[in-house]
Amino acid sequence: MIFGYILLLISYLIGSIPFSVILGKYFRGIDIRKHGSGNPGGTNSLRFLGLKIGSLVILLDMFKGAFIIILIQLNAFGDIELLHPLAYGFTASIGHSFSPFIKFKGGKAVGTTAGSYIAYNFYFTFLGLAVFLLVLKITKYVSVSSTSVAILILITALVIKDYDMLFYGLLSTLLIVYRHQRNYKNIFNKIEPKVKWI
Repeated sequence: MIFGYILLLISYLIGSIPFSVILGKYFRGIDIRKHGSGNPGGTNSLRFLGLKIGSLVILLDMFKGAFIIILIQLNAFGDIELLHPLAYGFTASIGHSFSPFIKFKGGKAVGTTAGSYIAYNFYFTFLGLAVFLLVLKITKYVSVSSTSVAILILITALVIKDYDMLFYGLLSTLLIVYRHQRNYKNIFNKIEPKVKWI
């Protein structure tokens, strides 16, 4: 079990890699934290790094949450006793939101969380994407769409009676809601940017 806890630290450090900052500086010569909302996450990356680089940031952020879980699913660690796979995904999301590489700041954990649940149950990809796009179409707010998917995780866990998923889904939802507080205030004050492509 000691290795299981060491793996938590590894997962946290993987989640902490600020790909938006790294790719923004390398390909565009800009610090994404000094543009737009200042958030080093996928949405801000799409807006200021462009579609190609922004999409790559999102994919890499998702992979951070998925990486350890994929290794567990492939039985890469053999018979070593580990924690539940989603514990590592959640830890990666914590790393993404509070990265020691950028003064314990970071993104809002949506992409990394999504990656962990896709790796845990691939069928969640289609359901999660459908709900995200539907809510985005209706509201035009990425923050509301992201929150709706977090809530979907809880509902799905209850329906399939996966109580481990329910536990980590609750933690993930609380993290995502916490990280989106400013967005909710902006929506209330009618200053939150709306997407125009859907």
